[in-house]
Amino acid sequence: MNYSTEEKLAYLDNARAYVKNGKESYTSYTREHGVARTTLHQWLRVFGFTTGTQNKKALVKLGKPNLAVIKEQCIEVNYYGSKIVVSSQNDLVTLLKGIKIAESI
Repeated sequence: MNYSTEEKLAYLDNARAYVKNGKESYTSYTREHGVARTTLHQWLRVFGFTTGTQNKKALVKLGKPNLAVIKEQCIEVNYYGSKIVVSSQNDLVTLLKGIKIAESI
């Protein structure tokens, strides 16, 4: 079935409200409303709902950290309004892994 952009956004808004109200998960929403789970998750990524802001498709690629900078000072990462300070290479790697996981949900 082909859905218009308006229909997709309506499904996403409803699914987001469903999850936010603690009813269950996106997967249970798809079961109840007859939309394939993979389709809904694809729409979430395409329309930027995974970041909490519409129309943002992906995070900026940060590249590999400069180890010399990591050893000498703290690093401040701004992530959609959140200021995160890390002081070690392990903390930075953990943060980047967490961002990657959050981006894929």
